[in-house]
Amino acid sequence: MRRTSLVSLTVILSVLGLSMPVFGQGRYLEQQALNEAPMLFFNANYALLTPSGILAERFGTGFSAGGQVELMTWPGNWIIGIDGQFGFAGKVRENVIDFLQDEDGNIIGRDLSVSQAFLQQRLVSGKLTVGKLIPLVKANKRSGLRLVLGGGYQVHWIKVNDELKSLAQIEGEYGKGYDRLTGGFLVSEFIGYQHVSLNRRLNFYAGGSTLGRRSDRACDPMIIPPCRQTNVPG
Repeated sequence: MRRTSLVSLTVILSVLGLSMPVFGQGRYLEQQALNEAPMLFFNANYALLTPSGILAERFGTGFSAGGQVELMTWPGNWIIGIDGQFGFAGKVRENVIDFLQDEDGNIIGRDLSVSQAFLQQRLVSGKLTVGKLIPLVKANKRSGLRLVLGGGYQVHWIKVNDELKSLAQIEGEYGKGYDRLTGGFLVSEFIGYQHVSLNRRLNFYAGGSTLGRRSDRACDPMIIPPCRQTNVPG
């Protein structure tokens, strides 16, 4: 079993937080008006994903969509949350079905017609996050520099889309030999700017994030029966 590490870079060009602050009962109205109370946020985001390291040998630039639930304390502006992401689209650089293709790049299906098969990347991750907001102006103590660290688990794989369902070679257990399923523990960081308006009608954050993961290439998909890649702690 060959041990290796994978690192990916996630660049979030524009992440819009559709945030809904929820204040605890018994808080004074003037505290709410100044955003000086605990807040619960429900965030939706969309991001551009750019892989690096070994992962860049397999995938090109793609996209992800996800959601977060975060609690921001008061006082202190500490951020505690849970985050889930789904990555999709993007170019697949590793052609896992090349040996099925003829010299023109076509694959003949079970009905002797040309299959409409193409490759897409897929990614699913979940993590817990903790961070802190550093206000930049006294007038709004909920807007400023946002620093967040996270830890969790991520899985990515290659999806073979067979639109005509004519490729017997990728069905059932044999399909697992093509997906390059890989998983591992991840750590992430986020640095950006957060804005929460005093009337709480405009709330967003934007910035950049990096993500690293450790995993193991455990098998060769050409081996029958097919096998997958598995996680190595550490």
